[in-house]
Amino acid sequence: MSAGVYLPDVAAVMSWIIGSGVKFGRLVVAAAIVLMAVGVLQLRDARVDTYPQFTPPSVQIQTEALGLSAAEVEQLITVPLEQDLLNGIPWLDKIESDSMTGLSSIDLVFDPGTNLLLARQAVQERLSQAHALPAVGSPPIMIPPLASASRVMMIGLSSSELSDVDISVLARWKIRPKLMGLPGVANVAIWGQRDRQLQVLVDPDKLKARGVSLNEVVDATGNALWVSPLTFVEASTPGTGGFVDTPNQRFSVQHIFPITTPRQLASVTMEGPGGRTLRLSDVASVVEGHQPLIGDSVGANGPDVMLVVEKFPETNTLDVTRAVDAALAEMRPGLAGVRIDTNAYRPANFITAALHNVGWSILAGLLLAVALLGLLLWSWRVALISAVTVPLAVLAAAYVLFLRGTTFNTMTLVGFAVALGVLVGDTVTGVENVRRRLRERRAADDDASVVTEVVAALAEARGPVGYATLVLLLAVLPVLLLTGVAGSFARPLVLSYVLAVLASTVVAVTVTPALAALLLPGEPAARRASPPLRWLRRGYDRRLPGYLRRPRRAYAAVAVLVVAGLAVIPQLGSHPVLPTLQDRNVLVQFRAAPGTSLEELNRITARAGTQLRAVPGVRDVAVHSGRAVASDRVVNVNSGELWLRIDDTADRASTVAAVQRVVDGYPGLRSTVVDYQQDRVRAAQAGRGHPVVVRLYGQDLKQLAAKAEEVRRTISAVDGVVNARAQKLVEEPTVQVQLDLAAAQRFGIRPGDVRRAAATLVAGLPVGSLYEQQQIFDVVVWGTPATRVSLDSVRNLPIDVPGGGQVPLREVADVRIAPAPTVIAHDNVSRSLDVLADVKGRGVGAVLTDVRNRIGAMPFPFEYHAEVLSADQAGQGYQRSSRWVPLAALLAAVGIFLLLQAASGSWRVAALLFGTLPLAVVGGVLTAPLAGG
Repeated sequence: MSAGVYLPDVAAVMSWIIGSGVKFGRLVVAAAIVLMAVGVLQLRDARVDTYPQFTPPSVQIQTEALGLSAAEVEQLITVPLEQDLLNGIPWLDKIESDSMTGLSSIDLVFDPGTNLLLARQAVQERLSQAHALPAVGSPPIMIPPLASASRVMMIGLSSSELSDVDISVLARWKIRPKLMGLPGVANVAIWGQRDRQLQVLVDPDKLKARGVSLNEVVDATGNALWVSPLTFVEASTPGTGGFVDTPNQRFSVQHIFPITTPRQLASVTMEGPGGRTLRLSDVASVVEGHQPLIGDSVGANGPDVMLVVEKFPETNTLDVTRAVDAALAEMRPGLAGVRIDTNAYRPANFITAALHNVGWSILAGLLLAVALLGLLLWSWRVALISAVTVPLAVLAAAYVLFLRGTTFNTMTLVGFAVALGVLVGDTVTGVENVRRRLRERRAADDDASVVTEVVAALAEARGPVGYATLVLLLAVLPVLLLTGVAGSFARPLVLSYVLAVLASTVVAVTVTPALAALLLPGEPAARRASPPLRWLRRGYDRRLPGYLRRPRRAYAAVAVLVVAGLAVIPQLGSHPVLPTLQDRNVLVQFRAAPGTSLEELNRITARAGTQLRAVPGVRDVAVHSGRAVASDRVVNVNSGELWLRIDDTADRASTVAAVQRVVDGYPGLRSTVVDYQQDRVRAAQAGRGHPVVVRLYGQDLKQLAAKAEEVRRTISAVDGVVNARAQKLVEEPTVQVQLDLAAAQRFGIRPGDVRRAAATLVAGLPVGSLYEQQQIFDVVVWGTPATRVSLDSVRNLPIDVPGGGQVPLREVADVRIAPAPTVIAHDNVSRSLDVLADVKGRGVGAVLTDVRNRIGAMPFPFEYHAEVLSADQAGQGYQRSSRWVPLAALLAAVGIFLLLQAASGSWRVAALLFGTLPLAVVGGVLTAPLAGG
């Protein structure tokens, strides 16, 4: 050691700490009691959730474009957003998108560790340029940051006195703003939302009879309002009221809008042919209605409204639930006649029940462990010391997590449970060493003080225990390098485990010595071992010599364990790694054939809901189909979900089996029965599970599909490749309008005129808004229902001819039904299609090399290419396994071996101990099924 540098003696420091704990024993014990009390009181306010946050830093952008096909959404919205605005954002790892009927959804996945707020700011700066997009839909919105399992409550609203539109108005303009202002609430999506609209339903026959064009109706309706988004009408510049100045006062001029009902709007005048004055009611029916639905909610007695409350990441589910309940209670007096059901999905019930059950289980386990220790060691004093030190270590670790703002979840509790064995071992080892030294002192009539003996005993025990603690900590450190979903679940487990072990070490050198010095000197000098311990010792002593004389028995036992371990290894991947939650909220997902209407899906799900309500054990059933605006469901109207709550007194397994039998009775539907947490984890792991993925990139979907089939045939010939298949393009029937340019020119009609007229009659054109107090309602010009019920009605849509008159759409365009893709997926701003394959009989690496060679020799058209990916690369970048995990595991193994050598002082003993560690793991895996695992 160089001069001037002082390195303290670790053993001396440890002895001083233990000695101080003994000298100030009563003070240390009092401090421990205070810490336990404070911890218990404050941990009651800890944030709790079911699972940790397991999704990567990401931002989702949704753009509603009601009435556009998937191809039009891709062309007009997704491509401009992806390629011109969002591509190249700092820290961006991956960009994916889905273009479907009426919706563009873009997912931006950022590098692990990225500050989400900075990422969102960067995205928002790019979105500020989105005004250059075509005006074919709503402006793109950035979905609020959501927890991995974001749904915290589902609220059903129904009424026998109010219409569905009235309930929707209450939900959107009164209930949702109140809930959005609550701490922890990130979003409130509304299924079955029917926005109130004043609709001017144009009758083509009346237009023709009156000699009025569709554009004249649009102009008259828009100009009847104060404000219109249409730039070609005068209402686009509404003007201001101004003010009047008198010699001593200034009066503001306020205009009171006179139109609030359909009848008043229908009386608005417009100029007809020859200067005649007409009313809107002469050419159209003005009614109150709602927009076309993209999703719905079906109750037991018909359609209703469902609010889905979603929370921010790392938010306490129980706190948010209590806040929502309190807000609904405050609003309830003003919602007379509205039934409010908050039991459709309520994870707080499961969390509360789980915490209650876990609390009682921990208490029972602790009492059982203390009783067992007392029975084996035949000492109530040892049992009392264990009853104090073990919970104290767990509470101390939990309190540290609480101070760090950690959200407690299932994996945190698993980490504490795994650490309990270490905690009990620390306590028993130290206390037994003190008991032995005190007995030896009394037997030798030594006059050494109790303090000296306790310090010597615990200092002696801390050596082996310290090495064991370091081995345990080193063994779990490589797990911290896991990435993706696995890493998100592993980190809280490892953190709670490590903190509990470290807290146990601190308790072992402070509180344990104090309690040992206070309690153990009073034990009788002569005490026989407990009867169970004597019985165990007799059996051990009787069998050990036989194994020593015949080592072949030991070799045979080792061989059996090795064979069992080799047999267990292939089975590990076939079982779920995550704890199986006994959540009494069950989710049934239905997906009908592409092109299924919302009405038909509502009929199916309503029937299924009625059958499921009759299943014994099912208490509540809530149904929603399609999606809601800015919701967590990016699906079409052919997808639905049924949310079931199982009664607390019913057997969960048998009830779920009965639910599955009902669901299996709908063979034409794709269905799954899961719980919400499992569904979210499965969605986060999408893209994994196939050892070989060949991803093709190109523009034309049909050519991509043909090339994918060629790739499938090529890689099927590779040795080791089995079950190769190409992803299929899912299509649905679509009405396509192909303009005949020559025919349109004969009538003087421009292509844009045809599209705008057809869009107004089929999809509706918002021409302005009504402002009533704190509510805003759209005014829409739309065709009558008869103009949009069939292919023939679309063919007969009247198109205005310049100079007067009309011509049916069929005269200038070919209107036909043709297949079109339901969803167009982009990977890194390009259309893509995957060819998937499994591997059997060879190593994955060798198979991937051969597949790459085969693909590299294939010709591809211009602007088309393919990439060969492994399962990890095919998933999101966040899911890719860390390449450092194997190296870290190797270094940890080397470190453990060196620690064993340092502890034993023998390379041979260290090698023997190191070799037995995997056998102990095998034993744990083999005995897990006995405990129901």
